[in-house]
Amino acid sequence: MKQHIVYTITKQTGGAADVKIVPETSPGVNGRTGITGGFRLFYMLPDNLANRSKEPDMDSYMSFVGKLTFLNENFFEWRYDGQILTETEIAQLVKIIQDHVEEWFEEEDNQPRLREEDLQDPESALYLSDEQLAAIMEHPLYDIAPYFLFGPADDLIGIVQNGEGFDIHINGTIAAYIKVPQLGGYQIVNGALSDPALTTEIVRRIRAIREL
Repeated sequence: MKQHIVYTITKQTGGAADVKIVPETSPGVNGRTGITGGFRLFYMLPDNLANRSKEPDMDSYMSFVGKLTFLNENFFEWRYDGQILTETEIAQLVKIIQDHVEEWFEEEDNQPRLREEDLQDPESALYLSDEQLAAIMEHPLYDIAPYFLFGPADDLIGIVQNGEGFDIHINGTIAAYIKVPQLGGYQIVNGALSDPALTTEIVRRIRAIREL
C-alpha cells in the first residue's frame, strides 16, 4: 500500500490545504492488506508552523482533522467524524477517495498468494478438505472455475488476475504470468507452463469466465 497519500483541497474560507489520507487496514489472508473503509485525515502543517524537532513525530508536522468512514464496499455511503472540516471540504475528500482508492492498494495487497503449506493446514483460510474438493468438483460451474485440479497427480491450479494478465499458481507457487487478449491467442510473459494441455485448459477457463 502506498504510504504517502497527500492531496490538496480548496478550503471554504479560501486558499488551499494539503490533507494526508491514512487508510485504516486490517491483516488479510497470507499477509494481504484488507481495506476497512476508514480513513484518518490530517492537515499537513506548513514548514513555518510545524514544530520541527530532530526526531519529529506525526504531531509535529500533521494535525488530525477527523475520520471518514465508508459504510459499504462500493464507497458510496459515508460518515464524517470530526468538527473541523466543512461540508464542501468533506465532499472534496470523499470524491478523492472514491476516485483514487484503488490506486493506493498495490496488486499484492489484494491478490491472494497461494502457498503449499496453506493448502495443507486446516487452520488456513485456503485449506480445502477432500470433502470440500469433491463438492467443488461436483458444482455445475467447476469446468470454468479459476481453481481446479489437473493431471494425474491432481495438481492444484489457480488463475489469479494481476493487472492485464493472470498469475498461474501450481500447488502454491506462481509458475507463470499469462496474458489472454480478447481477440484471440495468448502470451506467456514470465515463467513457463511445460504442459501444453494445461496451457490450453487455462486459456479456455479464462475465456469462459469472461463470457459469464
